[in-house]
Amino acid sequence: MAVTITLTSNNIDASANNFVYAIATLSFSGSYSTGGDTLDFSTVASVVPSDLPPINVIADSNGGPGTFGFSGGYFQIVAGNTLKTWLIKFIQAGGSELGAGAYPSTVLTDSIFLNITYRKLL
Repeated sequence: MAVTITLTSNNIDASANNFVYAIATLSFSGSYSTGGDTLDFSTVASVVPSDLPPINVIADSNGGPGTFGFSGGYFQIVAGNTLKTWLIKFIQAGGSELGAGAYPSTVLTDSIFLNITYRKLL
């Protein structure tokens, strides 16, 4: 049930006029919860040169589809009302959500990352 977002200044590009791009890694512990597990972006807000919430977040895996415990599955990011209430869902082939339970070892050992876009303050 715990998802940790790791984002360092080395993985942030603020050179664009209106946007900040960042690549963060995720680590998981505990069990997956039905409805998705919380992504708390407030934990990395101090590293990002923007006071605004993300406008786009895409999750991916270095292992590719099927490596996170279900063949043909994908990640779904659900925007929250605050930085602390975003969610990551694991969707299986066919569109059903992964059931609640311990994270598969493939999730715990894979490199799962987020591509995050923020709008800059002007």
